[in-house]
Amino acid sequence: MLKLVGCEFKKLRRKRFIKLTIAAACLFPTPLIIAMAKDGQSFIQLFRAVVMFDDILFLPCVLGIIAIILFSMEQDSDTLKNLLVIPVSKINIFLTKLTVLFLLSLIYTLAAYVASLIGGLIIGKISDIPFLFSVSIGLGIFVFLATVPVIAIIIVCNKSKVFSIIIVLIYAVLGFVTVQTIGRGSVLDRLTFALPICITGKWYLGIVPVEQALSYILPYTLSTPVAFGLLAAYGIAFTLLSLFSYKRTEI
Repeated sequence: MLKLVGCEFKKLRRKRFIKLTIAAACLFPTPLIIAMAKDGQSFIQLFRAVVMFDDILFLPCVLGIIAIILFSMEQDSDTLKNLLVIPVSKINIFLTKLTVLFLLSLIYTLAAYVASLIGGLIIGKISDIPFLFSVSIGLGIFVFLATVPVIAIIIVCNKSKVFSIIIVLIYAVLGFVTVQTIGRGSVLDRLTFALPICITGKWYLGIVPVEQALSYILPYTLSTPVAFGLLAAYGIAFTLLSLFSYKRTEI
């Protein structure tokens, strides 16, 4: 399995998109740093803003598009048949690709964490480093689990890359918009348990300190065990659905 993961990373390393998105994860907070430095806001506010845009909105888009790349590589190059002859089972191939996506999710959230620390040094305010590191690890795990359903849709539908990218963008944007409505009693607020990305947002907003103006959202947040249980259920169910569909993919 480790060799297969290494092979997948070597194939991805040749893709410029991966390098660009990692760079974007680091550079994305720059406008936020400039704006918050002018307003004199705290490091926690900076970190929270970076996570909302970098991890909650940007990362699901990135993981979804990388999933499209990963699960279409063998079909595009017509090498899946050769892999199965070696033999490498479709189950191993599928689990390898999911492992790569999981590791990339951790890499991106940690890149955003490092960018936040640099931003904190620039604005002259930095605190809770170990705690926010653990939050970033948790976000990497939770965002990955929240992205598994859209990966399943991509595999099951087996449509063109353009169609799949549109689905990914709609899924990510809808999840992000729903997070913004938490606690406001809107129609979208009722979708919070139906959208895994929103579950991630409700967990995150519940463990990171918020100022008094945002305290109204606290009754709507989720504890770590509840959020993890919900996302794990989503992850397992949609992983099994994806695996079933992937095994039936024609060579």
